[in-house]
Amino acid sequence: MIASGFSWYHLIPGVKEWHFGHFHEGGPILLAATVIAGLIVALSFIARAQLQKAMAKPGLEKFEAEEGFTVRNLAEGVVGMWRNLMLEQMPANEMKNFLPLVVAIFAYILFNNMSGLVPGFLPATDNINTNIGMAIVVMLTYWWVGLSRDAGGFIKHMMGPMLPVALIIFPVEFLSLAVIRPGSLAIRLTANMYGDHQVFGILSELTYVVVPAAILALGLLVSFIQAFVFALLTTIYISLSLPHGDEHH
Repeated sequence: MIASGFSWYHLIPGVKEWHFGHFHEGGPILLAATVIAGLIVALSFIARAQLQKAMAKPGLEKFEAEEGFTVRNLAEGVVGMWRNLMLEQMPANEMKNFLPLVVAIFAYILFNNMSGLVPGFLPATDNINTNIGMAIVVMLTYWWVGLSRDAGGFIKHMMGPMLPVALIIFPVEFLSLAVIRPGSLAIRLTANMYGDHQVFGILSELTYVVVPAAILALGLLVSFIQAFVFALLTTIYISLSLPHGDEHH
């Protein structure tokens, strides 16, 4: 089913006729993206409720981790991981500003990628339009941070080290920021996830238990790596757009 592009969303009457931007028959992709976004929002509310319950405990008990696998432990682990990674790239005050964006991108891509490993579900990250949208958000954030924090330094950096070569370097740098970087982000994610899900679907139809289980484990690893790489590049791009005079701690 995965290899053929089928999903359970195709069985919902009228969904195939929805428009995804200017592309026809994008309803299943749009619905898949909405379902994953809704799932992440629901898990966020659950994690928040569990955290508030813990903070209501007396003394140091409020800081103790819950036993077993809970939504709160998962959320704290993910947020803590990206907090530490981002602190290596930017100051603490900037990290707090952009941590929600990076974690949201990571969670959205990861959940979409993993949904493609469930028979009958077609992830939104298989579609280039979804990934281009996320890449555009990343690059708009890059431009906004650079121009709002130090417009002069940002433009000067795009013009290169010497004024005589600015006419050559500026168009190349502008093309890189406006087209090449967001395009590479979107194409890399789409190609990797589409290929991974196609291989998983084909091998699942040819074998029974052992090989599909091994491919599933590999698929989970690929899903995590691709989400991690996209979010990490987002962090790096944002850090590059910050004023170079800032001291990173």
